[in-house]
Amino acid sequence: MATPSIQEQRDNLNIGIFLVGRQYGAPLDQILQAALGYNPDGTYSTRNLANYERRFRAAQRVGRDSFRARVPGYFTFNAMPFGQIYVYKVTWYTWVNPKTDNCQTVPLVSVDLRRMRQLRDKDLNTRIATVRGIRAAHNIEEERKAIERQDFQALREIQARMIEDDSLGEILSGVHGLPYADLKEILPQLPSGTFGSMVISFQRTAKVINRLQSRLWKAQARISRELSSWVMLQTGLPGNAPQLALQDAAERLNKLGGA
Repeated sequence: MATPSIQEQRDNLNIGIFLVGRQYGAPLDQILQAALGYNPDGTYSTRNLANYERRFRAAQRVGRDSFRARVPGYFTFNAMPFGQIYVYKVTWYTWVNPKTDNCQTVPLVSVDLRRMRQLRDKDLNTRIATVRGIRAAHNIEEERKAIERQDFQALREIQARMIEDDSLGEILSGVHGLPYADLKEILPQLPSGTFGSMVISFQRTAKVINRLQSRLWKAQARISRELSSWVMLQTGLPGNAPQLALQDAAERLNKLGGA
């Protein structure tokens, strides 16, 4: 990722430090005024709302990108519904652990992130459905092109990936006016005779798949417990990491000439 500007770094730190002190979060207008200096009654430069909103979004984006790239010295903050408005809460800070010299993500626990998770899960599901629809349309287009040029190797490759990217389920359910679902759920709903005896064969296979998925889930749960314990032992993240992270942020802000 490109190195953020000094202002983006200062804005991210100012917003993060402000939100850390407010476990229930804060609305955008309060953040703009308290953390960035927006003044609706001030001079033109301080009452330019659009400019301050751009700064906020840039600082939020920098925090998100730095979290993903594990670049130290940035806060991550996100919105969640609160009544008729949205409030923002800080969730992470990227910090260099002096004992390991590695950049670590330090959770900055706020009160009740359930609504934030619900909002983001809904947003993610929408994005997944949109991408799945685009993939399905693209695969159909690529199939037609492969058939036109009689490239049957390419056709087989396209058809193989249509299971992996869920586009086959999207196409089948769409053709028959059914809500999208996994193939094992769609096929039994199709009109009788659509696939003949293939449906019965598929149902038998689906039962085997379900049993294997159950075993896989139990194995994943077991290794998750084991890895969680191992990670906590190996990382050496101290119990007062949130306090150390906030101290690090304040020092970085001071070096940048921030408030």
